[in-house]
Amino acid sequence: MQDPRSMSEEDFEKNYLTVVGIVDGPHPERAVQTLEDLLVRACEELAMNDETVINLRMYLGRAMWLSGLSRRAIPILENVLADAEKSLGLEHRVTFSCAGNLCRALGGVGRFEEAINIANAIYTKRIDVFGDLDNGTLNSLGHLSHLMCDSGDIAHATYLMSILYDKRCQAFGKNDDRTRCSWYNLTVMKAELNNNGEPLIELLAQYVAEYGSDHPHTISLSAHLGDLLERIGMTSEALEVWREVEERRHAIFGEVAIPTLNAIGRRLSLQYSLGDDGVLDQIEVVRQTKARITGQAISASLEQ
Repeated sequence: MQDPRSMSEEDFEKNYLTVVGIVDGPHPERAVQTLEDLLVRACEELAMNDETVINLRMYLGRAMWLSGLSRRAIPILENVLADAEKSLGLEHRVTFSCAGNLCRALGGVGRFEEAINIANAIYTKRIDVFGDLDNGTLNSLGHLSHLMCDSGDIAHATYLMSILYDKRCQAFGKNDDRTRCSWYNLTVMKAELNNNGEPLIELLAQYVAEYGSDHPHTISLSAHLGDLLERIGMTSEALEVWREVEERRHAIFGEVAIPTLNAIGRRLSLQYSLGDDGVLDQIEVVRQTKARITGQAISASLEQ
């Protein structure tokens, strides 16, 4: 591998633009090494509190929590937020982005009270600074809704997501990708709130027709459907859905990747609940593999 310190300025700019797109794509884990290399190169000439370095550190933390590595992301995002506040100011967009990524990482390890407090503060302050229809402000409202959902307050999360959907319709139009994302999330939350899988099945059929069965959004919808079926006691049906999710994630991410391992864990836990005691050793292997990847001890219950 080339020493990142010998990277030319042209290569740095090219890699920077490319990796930012990767972070928010279907494979954020692929961005981590490149971001670390870019940081090594940037710090040859720039201080840690330079805006370019702050952005790189923020994207590194973001790539980590999006990859399921929230525990590793938290100290990175805490430090970069402190530097952003000091060098860029409390009302700078990059500072807000650092705080937003920190609250999502905190939510990823179950520190919901801290995460929700940060998310509430960000949303309120963004309204004051940028207005309620600003894209960043609406992203902050989305963060707050997701954190509420993850914490178990589905009713409040659904309420906030419905507000977000209406505001994005107003700001960007009904067919904008950001608005459609809010509709996707609102459909998922309503299905969970009402224990009704029909809207999920309808949206899943739409996504299969539009994007295909192997698109990440389609697979995520299938995972949500599997969750719902398990919750309402349709365990055998949920097992079949999770088998499909596992197969598709395996094809996209490979076998030893967090999304695939999560699906394997869900499939195995369903088999165990149906009386298959022979999968206990496999469940432990999945748990240990995830622990090695994330660098932390994980409980035996494997989340989606």
